[in-house]
Amino acid sequence: MASHSNSDRVTRLFGTLPGNVDVVALSPGETLRYFTGLKMHKSERPTLVFLFRDGSPVVVHPELEGDRIEESLPDAERYTYEDATDPVIAAQGAFERLTDERTIPEPIGAEFRSTRLLEREVFAPDGEEVVDVENAVAAVRSRKDDGEIERMRTAVEIIEGIFQDVFELIEPGMTEIDIETEIKKRVMESDADAYGVGIVTSGERTAHAHANTGSRAVEDGDLVMIDAGVIYEGYYSDITRTVAVGEPESELVEIYNVVQEAAAAARDCVEPGVEFQEIDRAARTVIEDAGYGEYFPHRVGHGLGLEGHEPPYLVEGNDGTLEPGHAVTVEPGIYVPGLGGVRIEDDVVVTEDGSAVLSTSSRDLRIL
Repeated sequence: MASHSNSDRVTRLFGTLPGNVDVVALSPGETLRYFTGLKMHKSERPTLVFLFRDGSPVVVHPELEGDRIEESLPDAERYTYEDATDPVIAAQGAFERLTDERTIPEPIGAEFRSTRLLEREVFAPDGEEVVDVENAVAAVRSRKDDGEIERMRTAVEIIEGIFQDVFELIEPGMTEIDIETEIKKRVMESDADAYGVGIVTSGERTAHAHANTGSRAVEDGDLVMIDAGVIYEGYYSDITRTVAVGEPESELVEIYNVVQEAAAAARDCVEPGVEFQEIDRAARTVIEDAGYGEYFPHRVGHGLGLEGHEPPYLVEGNDGTLEPGHAVTVEPGIYVPGLGGVRIEDDVVVTEDGSAVLSTSSRDLRIL
């Protein structure tokens, strides 16, 4: 799949939307960055970019952001405001100047997941109709092009290399925080933009599927679960490996083997036309048949890209289908309270005739 320009992406977006939605309001966030190249964080000063089915973008923004917006959207019409007073009221004034000069057709589309009430107070203060464009945005963003996939592949290569280095350092007495610190140090020394996601647990704490990295010290016989990723040129990696420090209990080895089989079964299902929920079912069947069904409490995976978690979601009830360009995680796990847990997570891209697993490090139980 070739790379797409921002204008191509906007065209695809409106091709997915109902015909009565001719304008979409985007606020700072990853969707705005995806469609315009404009990278901004949300603040108390509203910024809104209006994309039109026909015509160039229009931006309402604080005056102090002018240089940034000019660089990314040189052809956009801009309505600025000073924020020496209440920035929302000032932004409303700028929007009123916009509507005095041109018609903004209703309904306005907006992504409810990322648009705050603060922004809605600017462009729809009197209850004007606003349509959620979440599904249309997800349909476009989830189909990664070649350039996006290559960025993700590089992000995976970076974190896998860091994992291999850090595995060599883990020993009894190190704390979970010590281990994560070693990961973060190497991320800072790498080509990555930033550390993306991160959880390190050990021993009985591996039974917590999601937990904060803690101060527990690793002991001989522990499992250590590391879930981490980096951001490279805006795109995430997200992988999990579970290793043993010394010989683990036999049931932990059994659990590991079941998760390894479940992960392989799920990865093998990833191909165009397969329902999202079927990937979850493939892993869950293996885990349930082994008697651990009650200890697999989460979906098997999620989309990956400009965000660490984004559509599509591989979960029971989601009967949408995988398409070429979808990038997802596959991450079954078993978590037994009082004993420990195992998760194996890989990043997978759907291709025209199957799938490509971006993460290549061994999934066999590694005993350090």
